[in-house]
Amino acid sequence: MPKTILFWPDVYKEQGHWLPTLKWAEDLSKLGHTIKYMGIPDCEGVVDAYRDEGATSGKFPFEPIFQNIYPLGYTTESHTSPNERWRPDHIWAIAYSAMGADLESLEDKLNKKLYEDAVSFRNTVADVKPDLLVSGYFTSLESLLIHKIYGVKVVVTTTYLRHPSEDPAMRAIQNLMAFSPTEFFKIVNLCRYSALKESAGGPVDLLQDPGIEMEDFVKDLESFDELIPCPREYEYSHYNPGENVHYVEPCILDRDLASSASAAWADNLLQPENPEAGAQYEKLIFVTAGSQVLDYEGKARHLFHCMCEAMQAAEMKDYHLVLGVGTKLVNDHEWDEFRNMSNITFAGWVPQRAILSAPNLEFALIHGGLATIKECVYNNKKFLILPLGKDQIDNALRLRKYGIDNTVPIEKIGPKILIDAMMKLRTDRKTRQNLEKLSKAFQSIETESPGTQVLLKNLNQT
Repeated sequence: MPKTILFWPDVYKEQGHWLPTLKWAEDLSKLGHTIKYMGIPDCEGVVDAYRDEGATSGKFPFEPIFQNIYPLGYTTESHTSPNERWRPDHIWAIAYSAMGADLESLEDKLNKKLYEDAVSFRNTVADVKPDLLVSGYFTSLESLLIHKIYGVKVVVTTTYLRHPSEDPAMRAIQNLMAFSPTEFFKIVNLCRYSALKESAGGPVDLLQDPGIEMEDFVKDLESFDELIPCPREYEYSHYNPGENVHYVEPCILDRDLASSASAAWADNLLQPENPEAGAQYEKLIFVTAGSQVLDYEGKARHLFHCMCEAMQAAEMKDYHLVLGVGTKLVNDHEWDEFRNMSNITFAGWVPQRAILSAPNLEFALIHGGLATIKECVYNNKKFLILPLGKDQIDNALRLRKYGIDNTVPIEKIGPKILIDAMMKLRTDRKTRQNLEKLSKAFQSIETESPGTQVLLKNLNQT
């Protein structure tokens, strides 16, 4: 029997948290289930860009939420820093939505934007009627509230390799710590509003002590299945994450996301599968900082500048650099001195899947986000990691544990160091053998789709 699955990978527009879920959405859609996404307005573009060839709109419908709290543009390049993005307002919107029709009595008491977003959220859940919510690690608290209020079954997706102690329950507690004890009481009581109203037979005292500790309040999260879209081979062997944690397929998309940006240069640089006899193609070097160029702009600029200078060296005469600087920096005057170089292509948007699978790609230089690492490994491409921050250093250490020595501290780089690192990588037989072994493991589990099977199991339990 077809069912409805609602995906909400993250509050914000972190593409690495959204993209793996599109593979599962595709699998479930092919089996006849109804797929819907929800998120703040900034995230609609990510889902809409997942299209069938020739289509003018996205494959899966998108339900906007919290349009007042997080209006369009909130997480764009010019708005807030990552540390300032999280706000408690949307937690209140979810919690107040539990009041149902009684929420209307608070119209004049709540902040207008909060009230409207609470009503809208309530209506969205009521309209979608999801049988299963596939939420993200960074929306652990939010998905817990939805589970408690609406009774929706939840599967959590964690799109980075976390420490075993940093499970979804701990993440929820971390977010709950932003609230005062009295506010915590109120959140708990709103989650059980219907039962309290029936018991009281009249107005509900939302500030009464519910008699529950945070650890017990979040305990439901420990029973949810958690999907980590990365094979177990890439994780530390001594980690024991628990029976509900599933290391599954890497979720490599079968297409590049649509973009309004032009990438006409790609047709001339990327070698097709069956090139014409005698055709000559340049060996490509691909450099990107992904979306992290927004969070670590200074380090990203340093990397890009060093690589441009490196392309002037004699050792690079047979290579062509594709530099994915991002839409914010692509027109920056900093690159003017390099724009006339015939062996450099500057790009704001890059068809990354096509580049990383291109036969003539020699090297990829990346920041070390898990999504891009997975694509490099899956395609068995030589790549260097230059960690900018966050989990990227830890991702690099995991590769080193696996016998893949390809990390260069970004603080130490210069043009010659980058060239030397690439040449060393080209001749490092041990690294190449271990990379090939890991690549085969990634490709094998991708075809088995264990993550999709876990989701189907949860659907069958609804």
